[in-house]
Amino acid sequence: MDIIVKIPAQPATSNEERLAALSYCFRDGSLLLTERDKKKPAQFTLKPTDVFPWGDYLEKLLVAWQLGDYKGIPLAFQPQKRIPQFVIDAFPAESVQNRLKALATLRSQGYFLPLPNPGSQVRG
Repeated sequence: MDIIVKIPAQPATSNEERLAALSYCFRDGSLLLTERDKKKPAQFTLKPTDVFPWGDYLEKLLVAWQLGDYKGIPLAFQPQKRIPQFVIDAFPAESVQNRLKALATLRSQGYFLPLPNPGSQVRG
């Protein structure tokens, strides 16, 4: 199941609202997205200072984890081992900022693969 989110209009999207799926996350916080709205460019990058709808994305990511459907989830968020149930249970009640911190902590504990550097070869 692809996780598709609405990206707000901003300079990185040619000032147009876009529907896209997150393809890759990089160590510097930049994101590579792939269109799901048939607009050009087919792929575009958001920098850490650009706006990404993390709240919506993380809600949909949690559903995918609960369903065990990792096909449409970028490699950066595919669990490498079972995420503790207490984390799954607490996730919805946390702020977006705290959810992002929890993901970083889980990544540092080996639950997710390390993020690649921008420009590096990515697999997936």
